[in-house]
Amino acid sequence: MGKILDFIKGIIITIWVFVAIVTTVYLIFFNEYSVSQIGDLSIFIVDNERLEPSFHKNDIVIARKVAEESYKVNDYVFFYLDTTNDNIYINYASIDKIDKNEHAEDAYHFGKDMVSYSSLIGPVNGTIVYHKAGAVLRIFSSRIGFLFLIILPTLFALVYEIFSIVEEAKAEAKEEAKAAAESEKNEG
Repeated sequence: MGKILDFIKGIIITIWVFVAIVTTVYLIFFNEYSVSQIGDLSIFIVDNERLEPSFHKNDIVIARKVAEESYKVNDYVFFYLDTTNDNIYINYASIDKIDKNEHAEDAYHFGKDMVSYSSLIGPVNGTIVYHKAGAVLRIFSSRIGFLFLIILPTLFALVYEIFSIVEEAKAEAKEEAKAAAESEKNEG
């Protein structure tokens, strides 16, 4: 019975460590738009209905940015859209027109909106989507969630391990003292 409990405990700890590492990496690589950007990969959680019907609220989307010359008219792409009230959000649309510029970034037109290459996240084609997983990641990556689900359990585990080491050292010292006392008794 003890081995089964140890096995289950090991699985739970492994899952928790995996979730802690994934959440921490996700948060460390946040850019100024609160999108996790690792190299040319962007990882974001759909947080509104603007991306429907293809993408739904709480989907995790992983998009890879491609070279500037790879984008063509009629390609569907994700991009950062800056609104007039200083809100920046992620949108996706088909490229209507591309203004090529030899000395600066190309400009991409989406209906009445225009963005530069640096505002593109990546093409919709080839994205990886995890449906509804964003709700869990959103909880773990929130300040309160990260504190109570990642930091505090880590702190408790660390304190427990230190306590276990101290207790083991005390027990070992007691055994050595007992062995030394018996050795003196046998000699005397």
